[in-house]
Amino acid sequence: MDGLLSDTETLHLKAYQQTLAHFGQTLTDQEYIDLWIRDGQGIAEHVEKKQLSLNPDEVRNHKLKIFWDMLHADLDEMPFATNFLERMSGNYQLLLASSSYSKNVLFIIERLGMKHFFEMVAHKESVAIPKPAPDIFLYLADELKINPSECVVIEDAQKGIIAAHEAGMKSIAVPNCYTADNDFSLADRIVASLQDIDFQMINAL
Repeated sequence: MDGLLSDTETLHLKAYQQTLAHFGQTLTDQEYIDLWIRDGQGIAEHVEKKQLSLNPDEVRNHKLKIFWDMLHADLDEMPFATNFLERMSGNYQLLLASSSYSKNVLFIIERLGMKHFFEMVAHKESVAIPKPAPDIFLYLADELKINPSECVVIEDAQKGIIAAHEAGMKSIAVPNCYTADNDFSLADRIVASLQDIDFQMINAL
């Protein structure tokens, strides 16, 4: 969702930067890009890596309040996102696998008018281990009795492509400005935008 369907990575980044500034700390764009977006880690790992005297849960809760305010004011979709879902809907089962909290996921897809496209939605609370572990993709496949080999994962970040590969699923990478330098060598296809994905590409995988 974040960075593929919804233009929310910038909001996450700004919310964490404002939060850490509140606690007297800094977070660079690159630190967030590397740790959160590429590697699929988070504030607990950042606190440990930087040896900060902060409670990760307190920081996270503060950030979520700021992020929630931003969602109400600045939420937008990624280029061609709704068009892509409209083109795919009715031709494939569409499932959403997000590492964000359920409250955020459900609000975002409802606000952007995307909720009705998805047969099932999985989020941070759905599995114990997030991407790059394959758990969230396998969870959805298992719930709907779908063979992983019949699934095509569309992802914007390295962690998602790794997770898809580990799940035994095909994948298409759609890099954005934050993930352009990620390693997408495990992806079956790499495209510039969602507009470039068509039925022929998916069916050929």
